[in-house]
This record gives sequence, C-alpha cells and structure tokens, in this order.
Amino acid sequence: MVSLHLPLTPRTQGMIGRVELALMRPGSILLNTSRGGIVDEQALAEALRDPAHPLAAAAVDTFAHEHAAFTSPLFGLPNALLTPHVAGMTRRAMAEAAVRCADNIAALLAGRSNGVPVVTHAVTSAASG
Repeated sequence: MVSLHLPLTPRTQGMIGRVELALMRPGSILLNTSRGGIVDEQALAEALRDPAHPLAAAAVDTFAHEHAAFTSPLFGLPNALLTPHVAGMTRRAMAEAAVRCADNIAALLAGRSNGVPVVTHAVTSAASG
C-alpha cells in the first residue's frame, strides 16, 4: 500500500504518474487523502483499467477538480473507491473544529482577538459600484 500525505506544491504536482504507478508491486493499492493534483488521475484510471498493471486498486479522497459537477476519469471504476474530500472529517475532528469555532467567537465577543483570524479591511461587492 502506498498512502500519500503531502501538500500540493509545484514540486509535488503530478508527482505520481504513469512511470511511478508502473513501479508498484503487483497487487498494490494507492491511497490519496492529501491533495488532488499530486496523482495524475488519467494515468491512475488507465492503470486501474489494465488487468496486467501491478496496481490492483485505489482509494481517492481528493481530486484535481472538485466541483459540484464532479468529473474524474476514475468515476465508475470498480477498483477505485472515491470519496468527496471527507477523509479528515471524523467525529472527533468535527467536534474539535466546532469547539475551536465557539472559542474564537467567545474571544472576539470578549475583545480578545489575539490568535483569532480576523479580516481587517472592507470587502466591496461588484453590485455596490
């Protein structure tokens, strides 16, 4: 199993492509919960469609293009498990995020903005001009 855990940067963009996938051991599984764009989705789809390819399956939680109208060459492949960028949304993580949000709101209401991200400039809308 190869599990990816790295940020998307110019250096990691397309890091896993045809060459890297072909180097995997027979029966390998690729897991990407880091960022879309690190894995070449077209190359991954081609590898998963090829019964002679060493890659057996993939689980992908992040995609190069995450839009309401989801499209990926991986969609519909029986050996590809696709999830909608929710791998980090465990009950514990969601509860911790809710507590942090409440703590930040309480701090702002009490006048303690240290460490709380605050927008300090006015945002103008196109409709107002």
